[in-house]
Amino acid sequence: MTRIITMTGGIAGIGKTHLAVNLSLELVRRGRQVALFHIPDSGTPVEQFIDIQPLIERRHHTASEQEQQHVISRGYLGIDILSCLIPLAEWPTAADELLMPCVQAMDVEEGYDEFIVDTSGMAPREQVGCCLASAVIVLVVTPDSRSQAEAFALLRVLQLNGFSGELRLLVNRVSGAMDAHDIHYLFNQETSRHLGMKIRPPWVILEDSSVPRAERYRQAFSAVFPDSEAAAGIVVIADDIDSMPGDAAAYTLTAWWARFIEIIRSPIQLPGDALLYSTPDGGDADGGGNAAAAEPALTEQLR
Repeated sequence: MTRIITMTGGIAGIGKTHLAVNLSLELVRRGRQVALFHIPDSGTPVEQFIDIQPLIERRHHTASEQEQQHVISRGYLGIDILSCLIPLAEWPTAADELLMPCVQAMDVEEGYDEFIVDTSGMAPREQVGCCLASAVIVLVVTPDSRSQAEAFALLRVLQLNGFSGELRLLVNRVSGAMDAHDIHYLFNQETSRHLGMKIRPPWVILEDSSVPRAERYRQAFSAVFPDSEAAAGIVVIADDIDSMPGDAAAYTLTAWWARFIEIIRSPIQLPGDALLYSTPDGGDADGGGNAAAAEPALTEQLR
């Protein structure tokens, strides 16, 4: 079974990709087989932050050589970096015979222990679909109040659509633990009052000059600066993931993708009894026929 972890947030530029890469790397250090799924043509692609390499060998579970060609597969320090040649925005209207080879080609013989999804660059439908299908979602915010407002808007939509997974708040780029505590306190007040959701104490990644320095080298900060405060925060997150109950790893990878496809092909409930549905050209529209904007304008679409 594979634990699916979706790294998400309401706006771009809050560090989702950095965090996904470094968490993946820490799990690999612990002996796990880990894949990271991303959108290759997003505004903040993985290759912008790390120097990823062509994958030398990857043992597929059921995929034939022809099916393997549906997946862009590269590697970084033991992590499989994956994406599909069929743009994710086209999946709601794509035929099963086109999607299944891509889905099957992402698995490996003995299965991944963790499959981490970086939602950077995803349209609202795909972002929500990944969250609803996942056993664990990591909701990233920063001290920027807009990131917190957008995260609240996303949570509201997830609740309307029956989200039942494990939710963890991650406060990124914060100057100290007390600041992270204050952000959590206010955010938890809002979610408790308006959504009836209690948010447990957050994971914290401190503001750290090692992060932009590592980015200049195109490396994960925990790889080149393992003793940094940011890297220590990633270790704490991985420790908590290790302590999660086994039922948080409730999927085979192909079953998770099947669930994701089912969700994005169905209307997504928005506040005010509106629906977000796919258009024939693979885009999104709300119940009034208006095209839905991609990240970072989630609040306007998901409010």
